[in-house]
Amino acid sequence: MKRTVSILAFVITFLSTTGAFAQGRPEWIGQVKQTLKQKETAWKIEDGLLNDSEVMYEESFRFKKGAFTGVVEIDVYYILTNPEETFGGIVTVTDNLSKREKKTKLPGLGDEGYMWTSSNAGDYTKILFKKDKTFVSIWLPGRALAQRVAKHVAAHMP
Repeated sequence: MKRTVSILAFVITFLSTTGAFAQGRPEWIGQVKQTLKQKETAWKIEDGLLNDSEVMYEESFRFKKGAFTGVVEIDVYYILTNPEETFGGIVTVTDNLSKREKKTKLPGLGDEGYMWTSSNAGDYTKILFKKDKTFVSIWLPGRALAQRVAKHVAAHMP
């Protein structure tokens, strides 16, 4: 009986300890960074925010070129019961903050994607898209660059 209780205590301790650790960087995000560095050579691509927790992994890359900067952020949620509703909330908030920009649906980019642009093609463009429980946010100068980068990211998403 003592042995059974000891084994049970060990298993419970082990499971509770391993459940508290984050899952780590998904391999495909490293591939995204390498692709961005290879394909977008006019830009210096640096590490940005990194957050690895029990519920999500978040990593961003900063783009720099002279006075211009931009960011690509990838959020991989481990625990998310309704990704469609969560993403819809993010889109609604972005709509409210981007009233002067035109929102366009981006078909073929993950499960759902949108782009906000101004009438000036050189202004900053915001792209949001999701695939399952992975959300991507891109904010870069120019529509062409933002769309190109979004395609690079989407090509590596599992």
